[in-house]
Amino acid sequence: MTATVEQIKHHDMPRPIVIPIAMLWNIVILVGSVFVAQRIFATDTIIDVRDLGTPVQYFLALAALLPGAAAVYSTYHLFQDRPNGRLMAMGINYVGMVLASFMLLKQWGVFIGFDVVSQKIFENAQWLLGIALAYAIFYIAGRIDEDSLWHDRIEKLSLGIGMLSLLLLLITANAIDGAMSILNTYSNINTWFITGAVIVFGVLAWMMKNTGEYFGETPAQRSVWEGWLFLSPNLIGFMIFFAGPLLLSFYLAFTNSTGVTVPDFVGLGNYQEILGLQFRMQDDPTLSAQQALDRGFVELTTINLGDNRLVVGARDALFWLSLRNTLLFVILVVPLAGIPALGLAMILNSKLPGMKFYRAIFFLPSVAAVVGTALIWRNLYNVQVGFINYTISEIIQFVNSTFGANWHDPRIQWLSDPNFQLISIVILGAWTVMGFNTVLFLAGLQGIPKSLYEAAYVDGANGWQRFRNVTVPMLAPTTFFVVITTVINGLQVFNEPFTLISSRPMPVNASTAVYYLYTRGFERFEFGYASSVAWIVFIIIFAVTLLQFRFSRSTAYED
Repeated sequence: MTATVEQIKHHDMPRPIVIPIAMLWNIVILVGSVFVAQRIFATDTIIDVRDLGTPVQYFLALAALLPGAAAVYSTYHLFQDRPNGRLMAMGINYVGMVLASFMLLKQWGVFIGFDVVSQKIFENAQWLLGIALAYAIFYIAGRIDEDSLWHDRIEKLSLGIGMLSLLLLLITANAIDGAMSILNTYSNINTWFITGAVIVFGVLAWMMKNTGEYFGETPAQRSVWEGWLFLSPNLIGFMIFFAGPLLLSFYLAFTNSTGVTVPDFVGLGNYQEILGLQFRMQDDPTLSAQQALDRGFVELTTINLGDNRLVVGARDALFWLSLRNTLLFVILVVPLAGIPALGLAMILNSKLPGMKFYRAIFFLPSVAAVVGTALIWRNLYNVQVGFINYTISEIIQFVNSTFGANWHDPRIQWLSDPNFQLISIVILGAWTVMGFNTVLFLAGLQGIPKSLYEAAYVDGANGWQRFRNVTVPMLAPTTFFVVITTVINGLQVFNEPFTLISSRPMPVNASTAVYYLYTRGFERFEFGYASSVAWIVFIIIFAVTLLQFRFSRSTAYED
């Protein structure tokens, strides 16, 4: 490759001292990487992963060697004064600084003491009002002319109130004791070692960043690594908290892991147990359906076919019943959360007074905690004093007294009657997501050009015709997004049944696929089996989403 003029300027400049220092530090990283990989394989490993099985041990050992491989690559290119070596050195030291910082926070006990600090702040929450007051005063200062003397005075007053409130909050929350606790951790040599690593990683990353002129860095090249730098918090979090557990669950899905003993590889055994079905024809109605099935299968359902009946059995009948409940939940929640949301959006899109207030009110259920709302709905569903049954009773009483009818008050047991448990969960789920869908539809309605409605009106279209021929087609992208997000969230439903139904074990008609996964993994500690269920649910969600995308493309309108 031919070097540009900017990339060869560095040969007329003395080599920065940080380059040989970075190469020596890379050697230290290589040695440390090999040491950690060796300890993972050792019996007295510093990271005890033997209970996860040999594959995980090999995988983590190879992952531990990646920093060493990156260090070798960086050293080789730095020795030849190539920009790739600088970029790799920056990346190694930046990631090393982040990871070492997390280790230092752990060493300080920040993660363990976070709950204590939060509790102390909650107990002294009155000082937070001072911060809110400071923000309000600062907002008022921003409304005053900057050339005015009062602007600076009010702004300084707001900053003073904010700093004083924060100081009082920290003092009352025993922040001084927390700081002393952190200082006491330095009696351990490991704390000093980790702190030194954070400093070295950070200083080297900063100094390598400043060598761009020596390596002939162009503005375009600088913008590239700066972009990756801004993305790095999300990328690092994704790798640690999502990609890592995802790979682990994929491995566990092929084992019989219980989290206690070393898992054995069972291949597709978990999937065969979960998905195993059997179909048998039975011509003797006097026999039970279970007698038609082989040992290990449980009756799932029966289908009458004339004089015979088809018996469907499953190895894991509860999974199939939970999956049935989940699909029924999705089928019911999509129209219940979509159609009313569209109606509300059309009302909110009108120019009536107070619409901004109503928009916020309708959106509240979407941001409210499901646990709190479920407790409210549990009271609403109460058989004796619940508002829903009270309303039904009042309506029936009115009809009977007014029209002489003889309707019976059903006194529906919403949360205990198997026929109503699922619909109770559906109503809560639809109510929770309706506000979010309303905001989406409202944004879509506001994006429809007014000229289309004016043209339709001129052509003599009435309100319904304008809605059917203008609003519905133009809302197709928004409707697709609403449907696909509602379906995906519905297939993952867990919070609603978990918090709404208090009886344990969960009734069969209220169990969902994700709740069943939770039961197998965190109540029965069958992590391998639960991982298999998780991947089956993922495949179902992916397949449904793919079908919706295909259907959307085939029915999409063209601009």
